[in-house]
Amino acid sequence: MRAWWLALHGVVVAAFALLGAPWLVKCLGLLAALAHAVAFRPRPTPRLVWRGDGRVALPELGLESLRLGPRTRHCGLWIRLDLRGAARPLDILLLVDQLDPVLWRTLRANLNRLNVGVAPDDSNGDPGGDLR
Repeated sequence: MRAWWLALHGVVVAAFALLGAPWLVKCLGLLAALAHAVAFRPRPTPRLVWRGDGRVALPELGLESLRLGPRTRHCGLWIRLDLRGAARPLDILLLVDQLDPVLWRTLRANLNRLNVGVAPDDSNGDPGGDLR
């Protein structure tokens, strides 16, 4: 996440540097981009504890025994967990590069074992089901 955040602001800084505008405008844009990069860093992802029966806990948020909701989906590149049991439903999106490959395969195997929804196959070009 840190590399993505730095790369995003690096692209913005490079765009301002190449912008055909007066130097004062370029400098203000560069300062604004750098200030944004420092002041609005994304919060760290909360630790997710997977229980064997499909329940999930988010200890940093003080949430225990969350259950998987009907909108939980997974495929080879991402997993969306729809967590129920808190004051409001929570969505957690995990991307394949966020986890160790062994953990990723284990989590997907557990979701398959629990018979949780697999993302629709769109190989024929038809739109899949509503994933909201």
